[in-house]
Amino acid sequence: MHDFKRIQMKQLGLVILLFVCSLAFSQNVEFKASAPSVVAVGEEFRLSYTLNKEGSNLQLPSLEGFDLLMGPSTSQSFMSSTVNGRTTQSVSYTYTFVLEGVKEGTYEIRPATVMVDGRSYQSNGVKIEVVKGSGNGGTGNRREHQAVQPDASASLNENNLFVKVEVSRRNLYIGESLVATIKVYSKVDLTNFGRSKFPSFDGFLAEEVPTPQRIELVRENYNGQIYNVGVIRKMLLYPQHTGEITIEPFELECIVRQRLTGGGRSFFDDFFGNYREVRAMRRSKPVVVQVKELPLAGKPVGFSGTVGNISMSTSISADTVDANDAVTYKVVFRGTGNLKLLQAPAINFPLDFETYDPKESRDIRVTENGMSGTVSFEYLVIPRYSGEYKIPAVQYSYFDPQSGSYKILSGKEYKVFVRKGAEKGLAGGNNGSTVHSFKKEDIRQVGEDIRYIKTGELHLRPTGVRFFGTPAYWLSLFIPLFLFVAGAILNRRRIKANSDMARVKNKAATKMARKRLKAAALAMKSHNAERFYEEVLKALWGYMSYKLNIDRAELNRDNISDILQKKGVQESALKEFIGVLDTCEYARYAPGSNSDQEMDKVYTSSIDVITKLDKSIKG
Repeated sequence: MHDFKRIQMKQLGLVILLFVCSLAFSQNVEFKASAPSVVAVGEEFRLSYTLNKEGSNLQLPSLEGFDLLMGPSTSQSFMSSTVNGRTTQSVSYTYTFVLEGVKEGTYEIRPATVMVDGRSYQSNGVKIEVVKGSGNGGTGNRREHQAVQPDASASLNENNLFVKVEVSRRNLYIGESLVATIKVYSKVDLTNFGRSKFPSFDGFLAEEVPTPQRIELVRENYNGQIYNVGVIRKMLLYPQHTGEITIEPFELECIVRQRLTGGGRSFFDDFFGNYREVRAMRRSKPVVVQVKELPLAGKPVGFSGTVGNISMSTSISADTVDANDAVTYKVVFRGTGNLKLLQAPAINFPLDFETYDPKESRDIRVTENGMSGTVSFEYLVIPRYSGEYKIPAVQYSYFDPQSGSYKILSGKEYKVFVRKGAEKGLAGGNNGSTVHSFKKEDIRQVGEDIRYIKTGELHLRPTGVRFFGTPAYWLSLFIPLFLFVAGAILNRRRIKANSDMARVKNKAATKMARKRLKAAALAMKSHNAERFYEEVLKALWGYMSYKLNIDRAELNRDNISDILQKKGVQESALKEFIGVLDTCEYARYAPGSNSDQEMDKVYTSSIDVITKLDKSIKG
């Protein structure tokens, strides 16, 4: 009987094990669909389904908007990897269909189904946009890859190669964010990039959105045509004032490979390299953004200017403490918006609480959807006297652009019980008696008669001592007068010297440049190329702004030559200055320009050119 029960338990354990294994097996099945996001009418492309386990009975959904030309073709691929001496192998099955777009529009291919070990699995759905065909090339040899096949024989013009600054919105509230995406559109054989000039984004608080360092070209529909599109940079922008703000044009030098003309195309053209590289400068159009004031209706008193969608929570480290023990009061904000500008809320702590400035902690991520993350403030307070206290609920207001209204957040109200401890202000006499000090909360309520008698040591002096006419009297009279006159003279000299701002900035120009170059040297030692070139640019432009007494916003590469020539700067020094600027502007984006040797060369050139300019600039 005992053996029978043991056999039953073993069988039950085996069943459970098989069930768990089958469940784990089913959970590991992956079935994915993939296809280009944009195709042209009449273009052949591939719709692929990838399965990591062998399946059967693949069922396609309705293919509205497309003709099925071929399929499915099935292929297998094996993968083997070794980690810590352990080898793992995997296999994948791919089912490929060749389709053709027959009508313009946006179509959704719903999930397909497949059977694996008696169970049905669904793939993901895909959306495909069908646009008007270009009309060049036959239907039997079109590319199905993600990027469009470039045409090396096409003539270079503004229609098949251009740059563009796209913004996520053109009308927004002050404090609201927008995303500016800098793109290049190409139908030609684009191989590399040269010089570039990015917008300064004046009038915005700009934060760069992380993008892949390598620019990948993907197909995209623009005005009914398919282009190879690459994202150069994405910026998250917060307008700093209302009204009309213009985003300056972006400039980019594109390097294009073109097939040499003269005779028909030969098989040997590609082999012998019958191509040339053409450099084409492209400039985007300026973008105008309208920034609105926040509405006055419903604006709360004490509104701090936060715009977004946030939540708030409060907490306290303890609600029962001894006198003179520290308590931590914490306020945490979570959400999206201009979180870097979020300020600590004012907390009305009891008067008998000694308070300190809050400790800030910000965990913020910059994405295409804006800034998101957490901002926390920790307040350290110390109750000095025993008793029962209330910390009122903190309130914080923000503007929600989605609803176009103000929202008020409220925290919790806390009661704090402070026990008697080593209270601050206790004093003991020799006879063991104790005199207690009184709380500020009590003192604030005193409004009648005399309540307190001064205790402790008294410092008495005899009456009748004559002070008027003594040497000490005359010294106390004339010394402050002398110090006042001397201070007035020195202050007048200081004001006169500082009033000549041009002279002050001129003297400070070299000092400021030296400070920036020192920071650049530290960045070079840490191999931080981006920081290095940024500091060198700040040193050069800052030096010019201070030396010439011209606002930085009024200086640019186009007018600096005229200004320096008027100041008597030699042509060689001028060219050297412009050359260093160009090197710094393009070094972060040109491959192979971020080596230590290149940075050391730029650093030396910057010092030389500032020295030459310091000697050449007159006045």
